[in-house]
Amino acid sequence: MAAVESNLVDLAGVSLETLRSMDSRYLASALEELQQRIDHSQASGGGDFQPSRFD
Repeated sequence: MAAVESNLVDLAGVSLETLRSMDSRYLASALEELQQRIDHSQASGGGDFQPSRFD
């Protein structure tokens, strides 16, 4: 399987308790960047695709 490149931090070993204790400004920044990437990928995918009908 090919590796996936990402700027996201691997949080697999981080407990929810640790995440809750972190400064929310850091998490907010990361979430904002992720949301922008998601929005961009949806826009480039054509979002409003409507297949032809076969009647």
